[in-house]
Amino acid sequence: MSEQSFMTEHNKSEIRMMNQILFAIVLTANFGFYLSLDHAQFPWFTYMGASLGLSIILLCWAGKKFVLFITALLVSTTVFLIVYNWSAIFSVH
Repeated sequence: MSEQSFMTEHNKSEIRMMNQILFAIVLTANFGFYLSLDHAQFPWFTYMGASLGLSIILLCWAGKKFVLFITALLVSTTVFLIVYNWSAIFSVH
C-alpha cells in the first residue's frame, strides 16, 4: 500500500500562515499583559517600541518572508495598546 498524504502543500501553507498570525497575537497579548502586571501605569512606549523593533529586525533579516507575521504583530500591537490603555484614554474625572 502506498502512503497517502492528507496534507497538500496548499494546506501546509495555510497552516503556516495561521500560525504566524496566531503567534503574533499571542506574543503581543502576553507581553502586554506582563507589562500591565509589572508596572502601575502601562508603558505604552515600551510596548510599541518592542513590537516595532522586532518588526524592523525581521524585515531586515528575512525580507518579505514573514510579512504576514509582521503585519499581524503591528496590528495586534495597535489593538492591544488601545485595550491596555483604555482607562487612560477614556478617563472619567
